[in-house]
Amino acid sequence: MSAGQQPPAHRVVRQVRESAEPAGTLTPGRPDALIYVEEVDLTVIIPARNEEAHLAEQLDALVAQEWDRPWEIVVVDNRSTDGTAAMVERYASAWPHVRLLRTGQRLGVSYARNVGVAGATGAAVAFCDGDDVVAEGWVRAIGEAVEEHGFVTGALELERLNPSTLAESRGRADEHRAPTFYGIFPSVHGNNFAIERDLWHLLGGYDEGIVAPSAEDVEFSLRAWLRGVSLFFEPSAVVHYRFRRRPGELFRQGRAYGACRPLVARRLYNATRRRPSRLAGWRSWVWLARHVPDVVSRDGRANWAWVAGNRWGHLAGSLRHRMLLL
Repeated sequence: MSAGQQPPAHRVVRQVRESAEPAGTLTPGRPDALIYVEEVDLTVIIPARNEEAHLAEQLDALVAQEWDRPWEIVVVDNRSTDGTAAMVERYASAWPHVRLLRTGQRLGVSYARNVGVAGATGAAVAFCDGDDVVAEGWVRAIGEAVEEHGFVTGALELERLNPSTLAESRGRADEHRAPTFYGIFPSVHGNNFAIERDLWHLLGGYDEGIVAPSAEDVEFSLRAWLRGVSLFFEPSAVVHYRFRRRPGELFRQGRAYGACRPLVARRLYNATRRRPSRLAGWRSWVWLARHVPDVVSRDGRANWAWVAGNRWGHLAGSLRHRMLLL
């Protein structure tokens, strides 16, 4: 389509930025900075940074999905230094409904997901991660569920991509229902949820100031709950979830997860809503003490590191947000 030419009237189209440059006028010398694309019913967004090792497995699972509605896949490359972007370009050349977006200079999954929504053409957007694998029928299940309910999350399957001992250590609740924040409000799985695009914008998207993993999901869910938006759990929308394996990675991930909870508790308090008990995590401290002998084995160290990271994160987050949550 030449510059200045309007798209055919019979096609539903919108303008989408090719990159995540700051909003405003087109970049000088870049007449192609905006492109016309057809609108679809669902955009699947994958934020990705250095996911070359696992992304192909996820993309293979997605392009094999069957649904009789128009949909697309958008991978948001968040300044990867490996071959992530080149891999996505190869898929895009073979499957026209796969697109690559590149972020600007900022890092962070919240920023990358916001960029993905800004570049989406779907009436609804769905999210999954580059290191997981969607199950057969996921696109149809989550696409039809979000059309009916507006805000949905799905189930996480733990066995396929993880050692059985690690899967068992996390429990099975995520396979059967949406997670909750201490039973106060339901939360999405950030790697398996969908929302109407208009509702996403109404809620303000992800808070880009939150960089801790999972914190952005819980905080976004909190804002939806405070606005009276119901979260629907769709059990047939399944994602095979990949855990971290090394104790150091698990500790860092657990620390980030734990640090977000006092932040959310503080925001509940500021909204004059019930917050969790300050001693809600006491059982985890007891578990750590009882399982110190387990660190002699690899699996034992992995499990212990995850729980220890969570507890350390709770303490650090409590100090930072002035909200005690042990």
